[in-house]
Amino acid sequence: EEEEDEEDGEQAIKKFKDFSDAFGKTIKLGIIEDTKNRKKLAKLLRFESTHTKDGETVSLSRYVKRMKEGQKHIYYIAGENKKDLESSPFLEKLKKRGYEVLFMTDPIDEYAVQHMDEFEDHKLMNATKEDLKFGDKEEKKEKKRREKAKENLKDFIDWYKKVLGDKVEKIIISNRLTTSPMAIVTGTYGYTANMERLMKAQALNDPTRYSFMASKKTIEINPYHPVITKLNEKSQEDAEDSDTKELAIMLYDSAIIQAGFDIDDQTAFNQRMIKFLRQGLNIDESAGMADEPEDEPEE
Repeated sequence: EEEEDEEDGEQAIKKFKDFSDAFGKTIKLGIIEDTKNRKKLAKLLRFESTHTKDGETVSLSRYVKRMKEGQKHIYYIAGENKKDLESSPFLEKLKKRGYEVLFMTDPIDEYAVQHMDEFEDHKLMNATKEDLKFGDKEEKKEKKRREKAKENLKDFIDWYKKVLGDKVEKIIISNRLTTSPMAIVTGTYGYTANMERLMKAQALNDPTRYSFMASKKTIEINPYHPVITKLNEKSQEDAEDSDTKELAIMLYDSAIIQAGFDIDDQTAFNQRMIKFLRQGLNIDESAGMADEPEDEPEE
């Protein structure tokens, strides 16, 4: 009987997977358009997550049932595929806490979820947006530590904001990073990198439409990372040092790429990379191209 029950369970999972593959997009469209049945349709959604094995998915109801003690919100991140999302710096603190994060890899996923404020009294929270909340006891302690770090790095933050200019809206101390030096997040109501990528593709060749959609960037820095502490030291030694400024911009560019945004000036980015490659290889800045060898005369 146990074997039969197990087979029945596997068959039910397979049948629902087939159903989800066939009608998943229709269900998500229903969540966007059918406000009356939105809660019912939400129960049919399935996503991969940090806690699922390859090929497996989890429902929102199942997610809620296995939430960690003290966890108040449902966390998700959207992108092109699970592999890239798993290594995202946005998940560092969530993983450390053992919180499950849903992976939304269907282009319609993030747009559909924006029409759902909560599920079973748990707020859905995008892990890539600013003002990430945990709602647990540890959060209050971390807030005090961040306030102290903010005060210690006040001059550095002012200097960095001046270096980047209008590239960013603000620079804040991160509450989500544990091993990365920096992350680029968007405002609560702004487009994430994933949404910006999708909307940019729809905008086609209309740059005015895209510039209207582009969101203001917020930098989150990890005050305990050695890269940040070293940059802080260098900026205090000489705030006008060109190499320090370029290192700061390169760090920003790397965070932009990791977040999934486009670099504003790719030519300048390439020139900075070549410059620091030359320095790393001890190649003099004045060193030019080697002479092209001449063809040997034919006998």
